[in-house]
Amino acid sequence: MQILELHLKNFGKFSDHHIDFTDHIQVFYGENEYGKSTIYAFIKAMLFGLERSRGRAAGKDEFSRYEPWENPNYYAGMMRFRCGRRTFRLERTFDRYTKNSSLVCEDDGEELSVEAGDLKMLLEGMTASSFENTAAIGQLTAKPGQGLAAELKNFAANYYETGSSDVNLQGALDYLKERKKQVEREQKSCREEHRRKAEKLEVQKRYVEMDEERLKTELAETKNELETMRQNVGKSQERQDVNEKKAYTQQGIRGQGEKNVYAFCGIILAVMSAGILGYSRFMKESVWISILSGTFLAVGIVLTAAGAFLKRAQKKQDQYSTDFLEKEFSGAVHFDETDSLGSELAHNIQKLEWEFTRIREELKEKQLLKSNLQEQLLELEESDESVQKLREKIRALELAEHRMKEAAEEMVHGFGKRLDAESSRILCEITGGRYSRLLIGEGLDMTVLHDGRRIPVERLSRGTLEQVYFSLRMAVLLILYGEEIPIILDDAFVFYDEKRLKSVLKWLSEQPRQVIIFSCQTREKQLLEG
Repeated sequence: MQILELHLKNFGKFSDHHIDFTDHIQVFYGENEYGKSTIYAFIKAMLFGLERSRGRAAGKDEFSRYEPWENPNYYAGMMRFRCGRRTFRLERTFDRYTKNSSLVCEDDGEELSVEAGDLKMLLEGMTASSFENTAAIGQLTAKPGQGLAAELKNFAANYYETGSSDVNLQGALDYLKERKKQVEREQKSCREEHRRKAEKLEVQKRYVEMDEERLKTELAETKNELETMRQNVGKSQERQDVNEKKAYTQQGIRGQGEKNVYAFCGIILAVMSAGILGYSRFMKESVWISILSGTFLAVGIVLTAAGAFLKRAQKKQDQYSTDFLEKEFSGAVHFDETDSLGSELAHNIQKLEWEFTRIREELKEKQLLKSNLQEQLLELEESDESVQKLREKIRALELAEHRMKEAAEEMVHGFGKRLDAESSRILCEITGGRYSRLLIGEGLDMTVLHDGRRIPVERLSRGTLEQVYFSLRMAVLLILYGEEIPIILDDAFVFYDEKRLKSVLKWLSEQPRQVIIFSCQTREKQLLEG
């Protein structure tokens, strides 16, 4: 790819500004505020678009930073570039209301679609991030608190493992460690919550069990008391039945005696009547004696008959009494309602029966509550699945961390091996053979080979570190993107002395790629012209 022309229609400080490019090295020199950064931002915006951030970040994003100074509502530009053997014209409007883009092949008038990915295809899948980390090179900078060597090591690690600097390997490892700590805290909190719930349920269960035992004791005592009272009442009733039977028996005996007296008197009178009658015949007494004798006889007959009748009646009465007693005293306990003692006993038994029923029902409720608490404890144990899931997450994070470290240890294979060889070749060329190889060992410890000795990059000067950084990025660009993507250098040689700068410019001049250099110094221009 080669940029042919830029037309900043309205972008930042520029309005209707044209820039033509050569097919090789081109230097843009200017002091601060010249607009070098604006031109670089325009190139990136034309290739990858320019989106407005959301929220508070919108006030400091690139969209706001390069909003046109004049007529902000018209925010647009054009780029002509050659890709392969075809020339394309790319136009974009950036403002939020009329945002659009068009891509046309000038050779045959074919209209392509940026939204459908045609431009990305021409750029061989390059993203804004990979563009800034390969083709667009600035000076090596480190994050706060991180040494330049550590930043260089992380940059190399990302490309060794992912083929892209979009993924921060060390950042990913740090994230995994932090995420593991979060999950461990969450697991601890979950376990503590389960422990508190279990303790609360256990306390409730113990109280219910105590109530259950108390109710069982009360139920047994009430049952025993009720049975004892019923037994006592039964014995009292038996004694009452026996006395009543005796009374019936004595009454029968008295009745039988009365019947026997009637019969005996009748017999005596009959005997006396016979004696008197015989005496009167023997003595030839008067008729009155005969009448008296007849009267005694008649009375005796009447008494004897009365005794026999009463005896038969008593026999029937005795039979009826026997049947009645058997029926009356063979059933349940009966109390005479008029008897105050019997009424009190009946009331006490009824109260005990009610108490027995109440205790039994309350005991059932306690047993049901105990069963529910046991189920809750079981569910709480089963809910430890959440803790188990957290444990599995921790193992997964540990496995991911382990695999990532394993991948780092195997960086010399595949892409890593190619990158190692290519970056070593470039480093050797731009250092004039001083450092013939760049070696990345286990744990991503980087060393350079000098006079047969390995020197850790931490011991190198700032200028040499910049050369190592440049070699790595150029190697990535050569390996990942076969198309000749332009190289854009934005004050990338601030820490280079003239010898280093000359060797780097020589290497760049030998490359078939287009090179665009932005600098606030004239050294690059002078060396190229000389």
